[in-house]
Amino acid sequence: MNTTPSAPFRVGRLPAAADDHFLGLDQAAPVATDAARLTETLVSRAIARTALICIHGQVGLGKTFAVNAACRKLAPDATLWLQFAQAPHLAQIRSALWDGLALPAPAPVNTTHICDEQIRQALAADFHLLLLDEVQHLGPTALEYLRGLWDINSKTAKSLAIVLVGSGNTRQKILRCNALHSRVHRWQQFSPLTPAEILTVIPSYHRLWNDVEDEVLLWIDDCAGHGCFRTWANLTVLLQDALDDDPKLTFTKDLVRWTFSQLDPTTRFPGHVGSGG
Repeated sequence: MNTTPSAPFRVGRLPAAADDHFLGLDQAAPVATDAARLTETLVSRAIARTALICIHGQVGLGKTFAVNAACRKLAPDATLWLQFAQAPHLAQIRSALWDGLALPAPAPVNTTHICDEQIRQALAADFHLLLLDEVQHLGPTALEYLRGLWDINSKTAKSLAIVLVGSGNTRQKILRCNALHSRVHRWQQFSPLTPAEILTVIPSYHRLWNDVEDEVLLWIDDCAGHGCFRTWANLTVLLQDALDDDPKLTFTKDLVRWTFSQLDPTTRFPGHVGSGG
């Protein structure tokens, strides 16, 4: 897998399940939210119909976690995972696909018709689930290139499913590519966890939250969590580190207030140290 920090792309098999947890949080458990269950259903449909689907929403809501989990369960050996840096050009996309499909190096990116034909043949030879993360970084030319790969395959081998995952303006970018937009079979937009989901999901997420009262969980979400799974994960890491560093500490609202103070200092959270609570 190409994982060099300065590389324009990362490609290969899915990351290990443990790597999906924010900051490698120990004892964090995967939780089956309604959104994650829908993601698994949509990935299953994409595989069954060799279709193209899109999963989008703001950052930190669990999109990548849910998609990776679904692909590990449903197509662990067939998933080709790609993630691009800002605005990759077509030579980088061709190189990423070439590397991911284990074609003989180097990729003939200067002879594009030869490169593209060999990529198409490799995709047609066996079933592939192409998982593209951070799709918001792709421009119209890149999106159209991927649409073209899927189009050709859908008319011949029918061996290619594509899952597009992105935040920010992902949906708007796809909307501007009319041909691609018309071919997206299913859409899913991730939203923040609702208060009801906080009470059912967070206690199962990590042992720190197992016995915390509903009132406290909702207070934390109102103050800082705001239904964002990544923020909850960060709070969990902060609490876990504090408790590990000082065995005399116990879980209290004062300790939680301290974790609020460790988040972005420009953000004002109700219930900080020194206020009621």
